Amino acid sequence: MTQTMAIFFATTLVVLATLIPTYIISKRSAVSEDDWAVADRSLPIYVVIGTQFASAMGGGILVGHLGNAYLNGVAILIYGFLTALPFFFVMIPAKWLRQNNFTTVPEILRHFSNNSKFVGILAAIMTIFVPFGWITSQITAFGSIYSTITGVNYNLLCIVFTFVSLLFVMPAGLKTVAWTDFIFACFMILMCIVSVIYVTNMGGGLQNILNNIDPDMISMSGSIKKLGAGTVLLWVFSVMPGGVTNQLYFQRVCAIKEEKEIPASLAISAFLAFLSFVWAVYMGMSISTMNTELAQNTATGWFMSQLPLPLLAAFAALVFAVMMSTVSSGAQSVVVNITRDILAVIKPDISSDKMLKLSRTLSLVTMVVAVLMCLVFTDTLTWLVATYAFSAATLLCPIYVGYIYRNKKFITTQGLIASMIAGCVGCAVAMVLKTTINYAVMGIAASFVALMVVSALTKGKATKNEE
Repeated sequence: MTQTMAIFFATTLVVLATLIPTYIISKRSAVSEDDWAVADRSLPIYVVIGTQFASAMGGGILVGHLGNAYLNGVAILIYGFLTALPFFFVMIPAKWLRQNNFTTVPEILRHFSNNSKFVGILAAIMTIFVPFGWITSQITAFGSIYSTITGVNYNLLCIVFTFVSLLFVMPAGLKTVAWTDFIFACFMILMCIVSVIYVTNMGGGLQNILNNIDPDMISMSGSIKKLGAGTVLLWVFSVMPGGVTNQLYFQRVCAIKEEKEIPASLAISAFLAFLSFVWAVYMGMSISTMNTELAQNTATGWFMSQLPLPLLAAFAALVFAVMMSTVSSGAQSVVVNITRDILAVIKPDISSDKMLKLSRTLSLVTMVVAVLMCLVFTDTLTWLVATYAFSAATLLCPIYVGYIYRNKKFITTQGLIASMIAGCVGCAVAMVLKTTINYAVMGIAASFVALMVVSALTKGKATKNEE
């Protein structure tokens, strides 16, 4: 069997082993619009943990962060810490979210704004940015990696990958996505353990690897120096704010069956997310002891080239599983925002059956748009980071400050509108002017000031109208 055939055989096996059980689960009862949007709020804790972990891991850890660790060492764990920390921020309003049966971020902001349609639609648009960015970046990464290891045309791989992604979303939205992610997560953990064992053997054992690592790479201060303090600050100002407003995390909190299990699900998800970065750092630094001539983004590919054919095929299937879980989760999230937070707000009398059909149609449209963008723009990293920044600048203060003041009748609809607009404008201006302070922070600061000032100025008017 050739390498390409082995890779596609292993990948197909993973697809079928995941699709078949999730289709069976989705067919146990008639699929409803609630199944699509929030898995009928029936997910067990282990599935929630699995889907949170699979969504958080993404292809970036497998390739980008592993390569970054290959060059710079343990400081990449800072990024991992910043990725895990948002789960604890989401824990603050988590039980309140579940008690109120929320589904999306815009629903939360409509609650704070007396069901303002404008607030809901604006919030939906800004919420869509990040998951759509995830979709395009993962399609692009998959096409690049698989074209390198198989020799198959990049464009064809992107199209096929996109089509297969739809199979994981179409049956029942979040219900099938969550169960698929759980199965993917189990496979990810297994393959990560196998790869650690193999790379350790390749490196001559743990002690030999430690003896041959550049001392600066295993020293936090030395690693930060190699990486650059500016890069670390950029992570602090973009990864954290983007994570705490990530709708994918909110959706899974709202979909869990038992409210009392929410804190445990988030804490364990945070631990697993951080552990995935520990894996990337160990793999990257171990590879650096065996080959010091690689470019950052080729470290994963080089490791794969050293594997025997069965393991190479399995690792390639791991690449597929990691990226597919992120794409399917992102697509489902985007579609829920369009249907529940835009179409249903404009036309609230849409039936549940029609909404379900619209969800499936819009899934197809979303993925077609995404793959067309990937065929034209192969470098999506820069604008992916920008979507994180703009989403955080627009949504962070309205969500969390709104939650803090939820019982005090201080935050007004006008304040929320001003906050989102100011966050977006402040972020854009700082980006254009290339300010010393990160543009996401400038946007968040502008959003907070606008929220507090405008709410204070309109508080009396809002109270009078309500009376």
